[in-house]
Amino acid sequence: MGGVNREETSARRRRGLGATPAADRAPWHPRRLRDLLRLAVADRQAIDADGLLPPENELMDEFSASRTAIRDALALLVDEGQIERRRGQGTSRVASYIVFDIAVPGTQDIDEYRGLTSGVVPRLLHRSWTPAPAPLARRLTGVATGEPCLAIEYVLNARNEPIAVITNYLRASEGEMVAEVPFVADFYTFLLDAGVDIADQATTLQARLADNEVAPLLDVEVGSPVLAFEQAIRNGRGEVVDVALGVFRDDVRMTASNFVYRPPG
Repeated sequence: MGGVNREETSARRRRGLGATPAADRAPWHPRRLRDLLRLAVADRQAIDADGLLPPENELMDEFSASRTAIRDALALLVDEGQIERRRGQGTSRVASYIVFDIAVPGTQDIDEYRGLTSGVVPRLLHRSWTPAPAPLARRLTGVATGEPCLAIEYVLNARNEPIAVITNYLRASEGEMVAEVPFVADFYTFLLDAGVDIADQATTLQARLADNEVAPLLDVEVGSPVLAFEQAIRNGRGEVVDVALGVFRDDVRMTASNFVYRPPG
């Protein structure tokens, strides 16, 4: 009787139609755009032979962002020491990286994991469908540049203290599964409660300084040391279904381990 089928509902959600107010499309915030531009800085594919990033107009097209948003995000990267901007010469990468692999040993049952994270509570900052820029699309399995993904940005609290600012980017198929699910626990529990298949993860860490975007959210001074990370969450087929970008406060001591999810029955 005039209903909308599941395929139509999914398409509307991806376009930002028929979504909850928390999931409405919103312009890029400089903080989130800065994180994605940092991926472009780290990616050799985005740097030309002279070490230059694409010009502003190309970045505007790639990220579907305004010139002001691009400039604000680039200014944050300048403050970090990631890039250098010279009038008439373009934007060049100045940060260098030491890259290494890290394996996280051990497994644990998901019920045990829930018990360990029961005191972790997110404070949602932003939740919307957004087109995947190239650096993000390269990391998400089967996602082309410009295809929709679900962005969820939040402050992670533990023992009533803010410990991290994180943005997770989910593929559309997994994003549709969680789009209407309340986000009230840690992110793994959030995914599992929605029925998302997750099997393992890989995390890259790098020391950084808190800028004027994350410092107030973490209740630290601008310039305080923080630990930035990039995480890929994979399903049982080895596909990357989610990419997370964020920073932890420097006084956080965290033990990370992979887990084995054993479905009921």
